[in-house]
Order: sequence, then C-alpha cells, then structure tokens
Amino acid sequence: MSDVVGSGHVNRDHGHGHNDDRNDDDDGEDNTPCYCRGSLILTPEGEAPVEVLKVGDRVMTLSGKARPIRWVGRRAYDGRFIIGRASILPIRVSADALSAGVPARDLWISPGHALYIDGVLVPAEHLLNGTTITQAESVETVEYFHIELDEHDVVIADGAPAESFSDCDNRLMFRNGSEYARLYPDDQRPSWDFCAPRLEADAPELYAIRAALLERAEALGHELDFDPDLHLVVDGEIVRPSSAAAYLYRFEIPAGAGTAWLASRSAIPAQVEAGSRDRRRLGVPVERLALYGADLSIEMWHGHAALDEGFHSDERSHRWTDGLGRLPEVLLRPFAEGCTLEVHLIPAELRYRSPQLPQEAAAA
Repeated sequence: MSDVVGSGHVNRDHGHGHNDDRNDDDDGEDNTPCYCRGSLILTPEGEAPVEVLKVGDRVMTLSGKARPIRWVGRRAYDGRFIIGRASILPIRVSADALSAGVPARDLWISPGHALYIDGVLVPAEHLLNGTTITQAESVETVEYFHIELDEHDVVIADGAPAESFSDCDNRLMFRNGSEYARLYPDDQRPSWDFCAPRLEADAPELYAIRAALLERAEALGHELDFDPDLHLVVDGEIVRPSSAAAYLYRFEIPAGAGTAWLASRSAIPAQVEAGSRDRRRLGVPVERLALYGADLSIEMWHGHAALDEGFHSDERSHRWTDGLGRLPEVLLRPFAEGCTLEVHLIPAELRYRSPQLPQEAAAA
C-alpha cells in the first residue's frame, strides 16, 4: 500500500441507501468544500449521516448552539473521471489526527474543505502529511454533501470541528445548485463570508499548525527517518547494497542483467516538512553513477540527459529520483558479464516514512 489511502468507494454508508453513481465533473478546477457520504454530523438528537440531513433539520455548532439547515448541496463523481485530480479526490483525516479523540473516527472530506484549528479555518489539502492526513489515489465513486446554515459556522463532523458551506461562487458545482434560487429568490447574503480567517497555502500561521500535526503523527507511531532504504530492482529481483557508507552505495549487478531500477523510499517534502511547499515525490538525490568491470569503467553525472525515466529535472548539483529511477541501458549494455555500480548521493535532509505499523500492514 502506498502512502495515501487506497481505492474503493469512499462511501461510509451507515445502513442507508445511496444514489446511483453519477459524474458531476466538468473541465474546470473544483475545490468546493464537502463531506463524504457517511460523515456523521452532530445534531441535538445525536450524530446523523450527512446524506440524510435536510432543509430545516438542526445541527450543533462549535458554540453549542443548534442552528437550522438552510440548504444541502449534493454532487458525485465516477472515479474514472477524476484520476489524478488532486482538487477533487477525497482526503482522510484519521481518528485522533488533530488531538486525542479528534476526529473520533476517520473523517473523509474534499480537499478544499476547511477544519477549524487554533482559531482559523484550514483547508484539508494544506494539512496532508502522508500518514494521519492522506489523500486517496483513486476511488470507484465518491459522493459529496455540504450543509449550509444561515451564516457560515463550524459544525462537528465525526467529532472534529469543520466548516459549514459558504457560497464562494461555487454553488453551481453541486448538481442541485440551481434549486437554491428557487428556494430563496430574494437572498442577498454576501458570498465569500467566513466565520474565521481562512488560510491560504502560503499563510505564515500554517507552519505551526503543520508542525504540531507532524509531531502528533510521530507520537502516534508514524515516525520519520533519514534512511532511504536504497536498493536496486534488477529484472524484477531486489538487490541490496554490498556496502553503504555516508553517501556512497555499492551494488553488484549480475551478469546478463536486462533492466535495473534505482529504488528507495520516497516522500513529498510538503507532507513531511512543516515549512516546505515542494509537492514533488522525491526518492534520493543522485550526484553521479559509476559502473566498472574487469577492464572498463563508465561514469554518468546528474546532468546527463539519459537520466530520464523516474528522475526529476537536473538541479546543478544533483538530480532527484521519484523513488524508482531506471538506470539507462547505455550504462548496462557494455557489462554483459556483470559489474559493480556505485551510487553517489549528495547530503539531504529529507525524511521518509518508517515501515508500516503492524496494524497498517494488516489493513493493507
């Protein structure tokens, strides 16, 4: 299993039926806040799945007041149409990710949906850390719902404080968006009106919030370390280094090798470093590769154009892999009888997720 949540229906149905699968997608960017089907919203009578709430029902707000629902927005997507759409694929805030008992259980929301943390509203997409707050890589279907009150407010969803709907010129992103004008033809309430400051990706307040969440994730057992677990995959077989010292790894490539990949752990800096905005998936920073056999040696430095598949762009002193970089055939071809490969890295401060916890491995 990868660092993010796996595929399937993001549809925590609590004994209730669900709508037929739909595709309410369009070609535009969609960052509309929403709850996934099955999210439990606190009401005066207890928790209720968001999909069964209707206009006039009351929900509890963070202030302790019960307020009536003005409108419920609904939309759904077939997973085939949102592959790779980071602005739409749902995010899981796992139980206890924010603090003990918050959320009380896994909360699934859209990337643009804000949680209320330290007096501000923070969209979930700014809190991803690859462990306790993760984004699905794919889904079969996803159904989204949002509840609007008379004023923007904070409600309790799966035990976590999260925003109600505020019209940000995105009401028509919901498949039933046009019904609002019929219900409230004389509505003059302002749009983009929030009950608390809403943080953007470059907000300075984010650093402390993200750092605290990373610290909490480590306290929950999601440790990070500097070991990239660098190894080769040669014709489908794992080859461990024969020696490793500082930033130099040596491998023995067997005779007749066809394809070889430089494999390692990988991490997205923006998810493991509180102050980073680098959203690339990074493996190891390669300075140069050297192969040698009985009467031949070949070196390839980071700037060589053949370092392509599974490598990021050259950065003058190094070139990052994405966790699985293919060794160019031009390097291997002259060494039909086998060779020694040296991988020279540069010092880097990237930390990687530690091996899965036992319960995570069981779930996978």
